Amino acid sequence: MPVIKVRIEGADEVIRALQKVPKDAQAAMRREAKDIATSLADWMKADARAHSRQAARASRSVREANQGFWPVITADNRSKLLFGSVFGMKRHTGWYSRPRYRRSTGDQFGPWIGFPGYWFFSTAEERQPWIQSEWHKAAEEVVRRWDA
Repeated sequence: MPVIKVRIEGADEVIRALQKVPKDAQAAMRREAKDIATSLADWMKADARAHSRQAARASRSVREANQGFWPVITADNRSKLLFGSVFGMKRHTGWYSRPRYRRSTGDQFGPWIGFPGYWFFSTAEERQPWIQSEWHKAAEEVVRRWDA
């Protein structure tokens, strides 16, 4: 099953700084990171619902998950609509590729636009400034609380 992961850039510096604080502080930062990832996943779902019905259905699998120490955002392709709704397509696929639909002018998905796509990666890129500011706020709060 394909899984898409979005990693947040700029987190390495925060993680290195957090290695100097107690385990309780690391757990607090992990909770803050989970909240940030959950909010980002919710924004991705909202953008998908605004894009199309296929994207809305594919977005049901978007969630925050723990893989290792820090949360990640994952989406699986169980609905078989994820990649088409995110990146678009140049041709018909699945049942819509049968000969009887070859001359159909209808679109199964939007036109292919490639990376960053319509809603998954583009949402993460648009929210990057917010993500970084929230990471820094959370890290400063955790370090301030446990530094005293």
